[in-house]
Formats: sequence, structure tokens, C-alpha cells
Amino acid sequence: MGYRLLTESFSVENQLYFEVNSRSKIIPDEPIADLRPATSQPSTSYERVRDQNLTSFRRDRRSIYDFRYTAGREGVVGTMPLAKPREGESIGLHVYPAVSDEGTLGDPETVIWSSISHLCSASVAAGWAARVHGVHRKTDRLAVARNLKLYVQQAHEFYNAAQNAKPNTAPLIYYYSFLNLAKALCELNHPRFHRLPECYRHGISWKPHRNRLVDVPRETISISGRGVWHVLWESLMHAPCTVPNPTRLSIKTLFSYCPEISVEILRSLNARLKLIEIVAPDMLYDGKTSEVWLRLSFFRENLKRLRMSVPALRSQIETARSSYTEVKSTERDLRTLQSTTARKLGRAEGPWRGLQTDILRLNLFAHLGRESKLGYYIPVQAGLPLRMPQLMVSYTILFWLGSLVRYDPHSVDALKDSEYWTLIDGFMSQSRLWLLELFEWAFYQAETTLWTTR
Repeated sequence: MGYRLLTESFSVENQLYFEVNSRSKIIPDEPIADLRPATSQPSTSYERVRDQNLTSFRRDRRSIYDFRYTAGREGVVGTMPLAKPREGESIGLHVYPAVSDEGTLGDPETVIWSSISHLCSASVAAGWAARVHGVHRKTDRLAVARNLKLYVQQAHEFYNAAQNAKPNTAPLIYYYSFLNLAKALCELNHPRFHRLPECYRHGISWKPHRNRLVDVPRETISISGRGVWHVLWESLMHAPCTVPNPTRLSIKTLFSYCPEISVEILRSLNARLKLIEIVAPDMLYDGKTSEVWLRLSFFRENLKRLRMSVPALRSQIETARSSYTEVKSTERDLRTLQSTTARKLGRAEGPWRGLQTDILRLNLFAHLGRESKLGYYIPVQAGLPLRMPQLMVSYTILFWLGSLVRYDPHSVDALKDSEYWTLIDGFMSQSRLWLLELFEWAFYQAETTLWTTR
């Protein structure tokens, strides 16, 4: 529970202080906008932050000081009223720098594969490797083009075979399709990836229990020695994957990050999504100063449901370069954060590239909602050993389902008659398609909204 401090305020030497007297009191309330974290450690004590000129503390009307209170996990400190958000030209916030909105008369799944298969052309692959993925050496581009063709073609063949397979075998075949797509993406970041030992290890593992059938809520995946999984994570996050070996990931927790099957998650696992919806996420630009910054709004009710305080949310998305300040929201049911310090763009530097580190830190999850419009979420991943991008979440679940089919057909047969089959079936029919879309985005570094015109 949060707390707020009721005080009278006055100005001394153009600075706003809070006067604490016998009429001041602390009342419980939801976390409110003018509160900031006091300490990272739980505490139930009063802390006094004195002005540098004060040598003693007196609790009366003449004492001028900042008063801080910490309670449980949340600390608060009185501040000035929230400032209005900085005005600028709205650019829009997206997962990747390039954005397109396309309609099709055909099957979207077929269209996505056509786009991915376009990389089988040597000139196309070499061109995108240079322009988008920074592969500049000619010999590297030629190697990438040759290897991409092999991986993408094999991925497509596995995918087509899986579409004709039955539920007790399809997940395994689909996994090998996406494993080849993963290797193709790793190739763009590590030319001649097949020469690295990671190319021949999954990087994650799962084994069934000998004496019992699978219990979905209790199952875990182990992140093991470096393999494709680690290099794929690094290709998406542009950072070293330093997760300890071994590390376990809960399957139930991973499912809770799949917005496309939220209904199935509630029915099967009696759980809700661990995602915070971003209301009108935006990137803003000031042409006069060549500065760019982010603005994010969240529903108070969603934060309360997930027991996520604004200070905790800020700590999750802040980087070494940037922090966030709460500003006045346009609606009472929203809380709004804005980049504390705008980013000064260099010559010929685009807004998205200027804030790339900040955007990657947000770890945006995308979901195609109503009217074919993309919505964005921030995952609550405090309980995970590392940040998991959306693509990695679905990729890891698919590995588990493939392993389940391969090693434990008895459990697969039992799951068909259980409450968990609707969850598995929902993932294979919906999340699998979105995973394919996410791979296409990653290949082209472009966010494409594909919708049918029928």
C-alpha cells in the first residue's frame, strides 16, 4: 500500500518546502502521482532529509525540511505538483524504426512466408544485410546470402510439413522450422554462424519426469550451455546474454506473456497476463532543438492489478542514459511518464536510432487488436532471471511443446483430455502465427501490420 503526506506548503527563497506540523498526518491511499521511491530496501521508519543549512531537527511550524516516509516495499517523498508534459511533434513509438501498414486479399500466413522467402535471393539478402544489419564486408555479405537461403528454405519445408501433421507431432516439426529461422537471424549478426559451436546446441533443455505425467503449471525449461537460444537473444537485445547456467524458466509464467491467447490462459491456468498496456505510446520531436524523447501512459487500474508501483515500473525501463519523470496526465485514470532528459540527435541521426537503447529497454510486446491496430505492452518480468523479448517467449514455449511431443507422448495423450489442451491448441493456432510475424519483423527490422481486406 502506498502513502501520501498531507502538509501545508510555502515558499522560502524561491524554493518549495513542505511544512510539517501537528496537523500533518499520513493516510493510506493508492500510489499517487507526486510520490517518489525513498529506498530500495523495505523499511517502516521515518527518514528525515535535512537542508544543508539546518543543523538540528525541530518538529514545529518553523522547521523547513523535506520529510520522507517509507512503508513496506514502497517509500514516498513529497514533491512539487506534476509538471505538464513537454510538447513536441508526435512521431509514434514502434518496435522497429521502419513501419508499414499493408492489406492483402490472400492468406496473411502465405504473404509472410513470401516476404521471408524473398531473402533467398542472393542480391536481396546481401542488400538487407548491409543496409539494416551492418554487414559491410563483401565476403561476409556473400556468406550471409548463401547461408540465409539454406536456413530459410529448410524452415519453409519444415513449416509446410507441420501444417499437414497431427497435433501429436506438429509442434516438433514446427519447432525445427523456427529453429532454422533462428539460425538465419543469428547468421545476419554472426556471418558463417555454422562455424560456431552455438549453432549445434539448442541452448535450452527439458526432460519429462519418469514417474508422472506432465503438470503444465509446474513445468520448467532449463537454460543450459550456450546455444542458438543465447545467440538469438543477443541478436534481438543487442547485449551479451549472461544468464547463469543452468537457469529455470516457468512454463506457466511464459504463457502469461502471450496476449494473443489471454482467454485460454485464464481458462486453463486461472491466470492473467503479466503485461501492462501502454496507452498512446509516443515518441516526440522538437525540430528547433533537434531533441527527441518518449512519453508513456498507463491505466492506474492495470498497475494496481499487477501490483506494480510507478517507481518499480520506472526502475524496470530506465537505462544508464535516461530516466523517466511522471508528468500530468490528460485523463484522471492514467499515469504518464516522460523521458527526464531528451536525446540530442546527431547529424543524419534518425529519432528511432537516437533512442534505440531506450526503446530496447522497454522490451515492447506487440499485439494486433481490434480494427487491425497494434497495441503495445510492457511485460512485468521482475521474477525472471533476464528480460525476455516477445519472440523469445514464444520460441521457448514452442521448444517445450516440441520436446513434449518428442519425449513424452503419454503426457500428450493425457493433455488432450485435460483443461490445458485449449491452451496448447490456442498457442499452436495463434501464437505460432504471431511468432512467424515477429521473425519477419526481425529480419527486415521493420514493423509490418498485415490485415486482410476481405
